Amino acid sequence: MVEGDEAIEAGIEQSKDIPTSSGQQALAEEQEKAEKYLANWQRCQADFDNYKKRSEQEKGEVIEFANRALISNLLPIMDDLERAFASVPAEFDESNWTEGIKLIYNKFKATLEAQGLAEIEARGEPFDPRLHEAVMQQEGEEGMVVEETQKGYKFRGKVIRPSLVVVGKGEGKGEKSKQIRRRSRNGKSDRN
Repeated sequence: MVEGDEAIEAGIEQSKDIPTSSGQQALAEEQEKAEKYLANWQRCQADFDNYKKRSEQEKGEVIEFANRALISNLLPIMDDLERAFASVPAEFDESNWTEGIKLIYNKFKATLEAQGLAEIEARGEPFDPRLHEAVMQQEGEEGMVVEETQKGYKFRGKVIRPSLVVVGKGEGKGEKSKQIRRRSRNGKSDRN
């Protein structure tokens, strides 16, 4: 009987190693489910990573827009201070009060520059419709900026206010200065 028990046990062991067709099918279904769950989890993780990146980018764009709007609103104050300094009578030019206001202006300007504000060079430069807005033409070297009527600025490399400029029309033509239409949407100026 001992030999028979051993044979039965050996048969049971062998039957455990050989899965039944329904067991194989159930195992395959479970593996397929597990693979689907894994793929869905991976897709979900990738979607979440993309969402985080998109959110950070949008947050940065909102901050950039808010900074640009704030600095654009501060530019007229800088213009007013510059006009005030230009009109200070000579007897007050060296006073402590005037020097103090100039120091405040310089600190204000340095703070804006530290945030990314930069003046656009205009006078003596070739007219560039991406940086300059022509308001007049007068005698001078053709296509060159002869005079700047209002400073232009860039903020982090993007123009937030173009320079208002007078453009040279060439020497000795005898024509009166004429108004130039504001630049068109495509960035080229229309000349009369």
